[in-house]
Amino acid sequence: MTSRQQPAGLQNERTALAWQRTALSLAAGAIALTRFAYTRVGAAGLICLLAVPLTGAVLLQSRWRYRHRDGLGASTLAGDGLPGLALVLAVLLMCATGLAMVLRW
Repeated sequence: MTSRQQPAGLQNERTALAWQRTALSLAAGAIALTRFAYTRVGAAGLICLLAVPLTGAVLLQSRWRYRHRDGLGASTLAGDGLPGLALVLAVLLMCATGLAMVLRW
């Protein structure tokens, strides 16, 4: 019995697109939150902008990993956890900004 296999690369493409979509969504959210936070809490609201380079690094790494993973085994490019950590830090920065806005209310 033979099973149908998907062409090589589709799984990697879906994973890369998911990371890119998450990074872009968080970057857009950080920029929008900074705009609202700056009017409410002043310069303290700018701390949320630190999330943008973190999400940019995740975006670039996901593109790099997708391009270099084709034809390589999954164990060759094992995940190091840094993209996930960068996204967690970005979300924490956004939460801290949101909390500052609520406490300032």
